[in-house]
Amino acid sequence: MIEADLDFQIAKITDIMAFQQLLKNVYGGESPWSTAILWMELSKKKYGRYIKAQLNNELVGFGGIRIECNDAHITNIAVLKDYQSQGIGTQLLHQLREEALKMDCQTMSLEVRASNHQAISVYRVFGFKQVGVKENYYLSSNEDAIDMSLTL
Repeated sequence: MIEADLDFQIAKITDIMAFQQLLKNVYGGESPWSTAILWMELSKKKYGRYIKAQLNNELVGFGGIRIECNDAHITNIAVLKDYQSQGIGTQLLHQLREEALKMDCQTMSLEVRASNHQAISVYRVFGFKQVGVKENYYLSSNEDAIDMSLTL
């Protein structure tokens, strides 16, 4: 597990291109989010927060929440392939939970691909519970999403 040199910071609009490159690394060359969507997400600081994880000044991951009433909805957690399974995603979850608490949220929620067993396992260990299934949620593959929630 990487901890010592890992640095977490609030993301800025200037991080968008680096986020795009990271997403392309994670998703096999194509980002599932457009630059415009990332810009909209990062520009609404009152309604959300994005955290970036850096190791020796290199972006290795990021995560974001969007505030919807009293819920902090996790929009994205992505970690470079070479750094996955080293605890960075879990540490990003902790950082996002702290931001949600600062914003007086009562719950956190997310959707995750039904086939992403590793992520589902991490979310369960973190305390998330399955609250439903969204059929054919992912348009590119018609894959179902597991809907999960955590009470803060």
